[in-house]
Amino acid sequence: MSNSAIAALAVAISLTATHATADPYAAGDRIAAFTLEDQHGKAHTLDGAVTLLLFNRDMDGGKLIKQALENTSTDLLPSRGAVYVSDISGMPRLVAKLFAIPSMRKRPYAMLLDRDGTTTAQLPFAEGQATLIFLRDFEVTRVRHVSTAAEITHELELPK
Repeated sequence: MSNSAIAALAVAISLTATHATADPYAAGDRIAAFTLEDQHGKAHTLDGAVTLLLFNRDMDGGKLIKQALENTSTDLLPSRGAVYVSDISGMPRLVAKLFAIPSMRKRPYAMLLDRDGTTTAQLPFAEGQATLIFLRDFEVTRVRHVSTAAEITHELELPK
């Protein structure tokens, strides 16, 4: 192998290592506090009172959460110690700005939006599902990937 090929391989390996992400959070891990803006531009900071993170990274997971939260009030999630976080970094910016976020503004609950994906990079995710991350003082106690709105409704103890 030539010196230039070895140098190119070394650069590629170092770039891959630099951009590698840590493993997703699991039971026993501690989540660092973070601040994200909601769909109205208001900043929210995750605090130790949050016991449940509802999380989605794709449209299917988002639809499940939206369906579960239909007909809820503004204070439902805070009253349950819950926060809804959505990673919208995969959505084209123009689509987000012109269509998705204006639609999200019609919802009565806050949706914390990770626009670039860095804040939520370690949150566990399963394609096509919503993720429920249970917390106690920032420590992950349990992670569930759910495929029905009924499972979310059950965990939030909402009437059927």
